[in-house]
Amino acid sequence: MRPTALAALLLVTAPATLPAQSRGISASDKATGAQAHPQLLAQYGGAYRGPQSALVARVDQRVAVQSGLSNAGGDFIVTLLDSPVENAFAIPGGYVYVTRQLLALVNSEAELASVLGHEVGHVAARHAAKRNTRAQLGGLAAAVVGAVTGSDLAGRAAGYGSQLYTLGFSRKQEYEADGLGVRYIAAAGYTPHAAADMLAELNESSQLQAAVTGRGIGGLTWMSTHPNGADRIARAARLADATRRPDTTGVQDTGFLRALDGLPYDDGSKVVRIHTVRVDETARGLAARMTYPSHQLDRFSVLNAIDPDAPLRPGTLVKLIVAR
Repeated sequence: MRPTALAALLLVTAPATLPAQSRGISASDKATGAQAHPQLLAQYGGAYRGPQSALVARVDQRVAVQSGLSNAGGDFIVTLLDSPVENAFAIPGGYVYVTRQLLALVNSEAELASVLGHEVGHVAARHAAKRNTRAQLGGLAAAVVGAVTGSDLAGRAAGYGSQLYTLGFSRKQEYEADGLGVRYIAAAGYTPHAAADMLAELNESSQLQAAVTGRGIGGLTWMSTHPNGADRIARAARLADATRRPDTTGVQDTGFLRALDGLPYDDGSKVVRIHTVRVDETARGLAARMTYPSHQLDRFSVLNAIDPDAPLRPGTLVKLIVAR
């Protein structure tokens, strides 16, 4: 559940050491992204056209303009993918992707901004292009499709080096994207402390999936392409502290949560429903309404980033996953 001890202060990389921002997305990067984009859509179930897609696009534009790239709001192309895989990623050319499964885990607009800010940071720092140059990759589209979706055919076509390309950036690049993301969301008016909370929630979700499946944390989720851990969560908290912006993450974002109502979940046979807690309702009782045969309380607490043993406050909103 939501960590409570993330504020230990240690020395961190100063913002001045982060990569300088380019003045625009290059034509070559745009061409590369445009070539890969249709294949990614096909492999990820296409773009989700529900009302939540407009929310993701709006938040992405608000964050992207902070990157310093010219006409960033128009240059970045964000897509909400109709996929049950919990992931978010970016490719050259300003293409940013978030799956509906990951969106369902998010509990505030600021947390969504932190995910998008991190991915925008990868684009702005040209991390993918740098990895592409280093590995001498021949087919970006096949590489992205093969590694992100686990497509065996595409993975073989791209080759082993190409799979390494999209399985994750270096730790240094991930830290750079974290730093840029925190900077962007703070400049956009969001609480930068949301980044640490989002990382913690992704970590909890991955651990839950490992418990549910009986296997170790694996698969091509956000956690597999963006290595996480307690050190990274604490580092994000320190970066947020360094901005000296107030921490408002304890205030529930009811508008954002209500916007998630009706979002398809898992294979689409389930849906997110937003429920207003009534007097005497408990986490255990509400969890029993989740459409799952096991781990109901764990799923409920991870989905809502709450302590399952803490009393629920009447009037607050919670997410439930029920049959469609």
